[in-house]
Amino acid sequence: MDRRTLIFGLLAVSYVNPCRAAAWTLISKEEFEHDSTAPRFRGFVAPATQAGAPVIEVDQPDETKPINVPVTIRLRFRPQGGAIIDLTSFRATYGWLGIDITQRILEHAQVNTSGLVANGADIPAGHHKVTLQVADNMHRVGMRTFEFTVI
Repeated sequence: MDRRTLIFGLLAVSYVNPCRAAAWTLISKEEFEHDSTAPRFRGFVAPATQAGAPVIEVDQPDETKPINVPVTIRLRFRPQGGAIIDLTSFRATYGWLGIDITQRILEHAQVNTSGLVANGADIPAGHHKVTLQVADNMHRVGMRTFEFTVI
């Protein structure tokens, strides 16, 4: 194969679906199916956020309407009472089984004390639940669970 053919082939492949080329897997189809069939615990109540703890706001994905892939995750962290966000405390878990997806997000995100942005996440179609937590320098932990549907 000559050099021109190789270069042309690589360029052609990169233009086939540019949106999908940058996608990364946040939740695999197998994880989604396993979590979807897991037994639900009645009466389960998520732990309450501590008084004065950081607030986590979810700007994206939009919980109010179905969304398409690739998914953008956009979070804002709001510390309270003059505290500072401790970025090393950020955690994200998926679904009823609490699959730790922290590293998957952080590997593809821009993160600072104001929040986090991760573009291009590939997630199977269906209903999803993610629980987030972040602490401040006073060791107060803020939690936020959000649900969204991918079509």
